Amino acid sequence: MSPLSAQLDQKSGRRRDKKDELRLLINSCHPIIAVETFEETRVEELLAEVALELNVPLFVWSVTSGLARKGAEAPIYHTDDPEQVLANIALIRGDALFLLKDFERYLEQDRILRRMRELAESFRDARRSIVLSGASLKLPPELNEEVVPFRFELPDADLLLQVVLGTLAELGKKISYKVELDSNGLRQLAQNLVGLTSEEARRTLTKCLLQSVHADASTITAVLEAKRLALRQEGVLEYLKADASFADVADLKNLKEWLRKRRGALTAEGQRFGLVPPKGILITGVQGCGKSLSAKAVAGEWGLELAKLDAGALYDKYVGESEKHLRKSLGTAEQLAPIVLWIDEIEKGFASTGASAAVDAGLSQRILATFLTWLQDRQSGVFIAATSNDISALPPELLRKGRFDEIFFVDLPDAETRAELFRIHLQRRGRDAAQFDLAALAAACDGFSGAEIEQAVISALYTAFSQKQQLSTDILLGELRATRPLAVTRQEDIAALRAWARDRAVPAN
Repeated sequence: MSPLSAQLDQKSGRRRDKKDELRLLINSCHPIIAVETFEETRVEELLAEVALELNVPLFVWSVTSGLARKGAEAPIYHTDDPEQVLANIALIRGDALFLLKDFERYLEQDRILRRMRELAESFRDARRSIVLSGASLKLPPELNEEVVPFRFELPDADLLLQVVLGTLAELGKKISYKVELDSNGLRQLAQNLVGLTSEEARRTLTKCLLQSVHADASTITAVLEAKRLALRQEGVLEYLKADASFADVADLKNLKEWLRKRRGALTAEGQRFGLVPPKGILITGVQGCGKSLSAKAVAGEWGLELAKLDAGALYDKYVGESEKHLRKSLGTAEQLAPIVLWIDEIEKGFASTGASAAVDAGLSQRILATFLTWLQDRQSGVFIAATSNDISALPPELLRKGRFDEIFFVDLPDAETRAELFRIHLQRRGRDAAQFDLAALAAACDGFSGAEIEQAVISALYTAFSQKQQLSTDILLGELRATRPLAVTRQEDIAALRAWARDRAVPAN
């Protein structure tokens, strides 16, 4: 069994678990259940399944149609009024479930809030639950003791396969197109839509089909690209191409070997052997020495998808809703699993909170607490590759053992690695590295980071072009002599970083 097949089986089991969880909440006599989601149709379908299994009626309400029993032709008279619907619910006897769509906004009215509290009080000893659904739920504090949240996850590959089949059938009634995918291809198409809502998946697939009028291998790729764009527009989680590998990374042999050994833990064979899938790594070190590239290369080497969490955007984009959007992004990452979650410059989002707590009214502490809870409780399948330029800014509770499997320190490259970096960057720009004196170049840039070496190559190309010459070792040496590296301008900071890492981190080089 492949890592993907094993993960799909886990997701299918989690879907069954969600129905069991909802049934348990109802049987436990929770009077109000809050479901925050855009997918109210799926909520209604799940509630209908649970109601059928429990043999209780389901009533559904919206402000436009009123309250109606599921399957009935007409709603109860005058129940489109929010206060009146609660009065009618109080008159309905026996066990029942009530789905109220977008009702949260009416709870700001005193009489409606009072009626809801009285209903909750009367529901405590009966199998009667009100389910509040909405895209964003901010319930009054008076209901805190009565409400239990129910996390409604995005659809998994099994559900999206039904969306794919339904979309293909529906579109086939409107246009003529050819399906060239077998059952495995259709399932891969559904897997590539994971991370979107059912409606988003339907629209994305429809758009791709209309563009090509073929359902073939190109559709699978097009759907993946469309999903990357959709997730990028949503906010802090960005879906990326896993196009880097360790062939692009010079040295870092210890890090590469550590990752090579743990790749087997992602397979069914490794898990039967007793290997535990790794949780993640934190890579710190000198700026410009390949931390971010190494984090991205993990996905390419392991054959997994790659997503980036923009830690800094947590505060910039969603003032007042940062924790909610962090939870949503992390939940989306779990839905996309197996995946590598790259958190670049993690200190921007989860820096030490002591000094900042008074400034941001405790937001940074809540963000950190949300992230730490997820780190502790998350399902396997999301491997975190985090990078940090200033690890001293991170709180100790984030660095303790168990949060990450290992902390690696990336130092400035040695002479052999600097020569390898020149070879990589010259070949990447169409030059034959054998035509250059790599040893002389490596000796001339002692103390340079990988990023500074790359910039020296780029600057030398500009110089050579302006002089109407071919790029040469002499031109490169001239650029190196004109550059003052970070090792000189921030010598004290690098010395302090090395001192910190000496006993606290594993050398990546």
